[in-house]
Amino acid sequence: MVNKELVRRKLNKLIQYLKEISGIIDYTFQDYLDNYFIKRTTERLLQLIVEVATDINGHIAIDAGNRPPKNYFESFIILAELEVIDRELAKKLAPSAGMRNRLVHEYEEIDDKIVYENIPEAIEMYNKYITQVEAYLKGK
Repeated sequence: MVNKELVRRKLNKLIQYLKEISGIIDYTFQDYLDNYFIKRTTERLLQLIVEVATDINGHIAIDAGNRPPKNYFESFIILAELEVIDRELAKKLAPSAGMRNRLVHEYEEIDDKIVYENIPEAIEMYNKYITQVEAYLKGK
């Protein structure tokens, strides 16, 4: 059985991180490049957003009787298979695992423009994720 309290606690963290990262939209790309505090804060928040979501994914997958996801990417696909989130959203969110891995492991290969330009889409997609996971919890 899904521990709703645990998942909702994690959803609240995700909401907090999304609110924090939404402030980055107020900065221009040049501001982003020129201010390493803004840049590193953005990168860290993106990392945390993906990690919290994949924690939720793993918890739900295991509680549904599945094996733990092999990786972050797969965790979104499993949630779609379990009909927690829709397949289209899962296809859009799964690649964010790759972004998280690049941010964590390969700083020299990060394309700042891609990171910066994807902030609004990440906010939109993860807000949909929150809505769909909450709907799943209410149905349980």
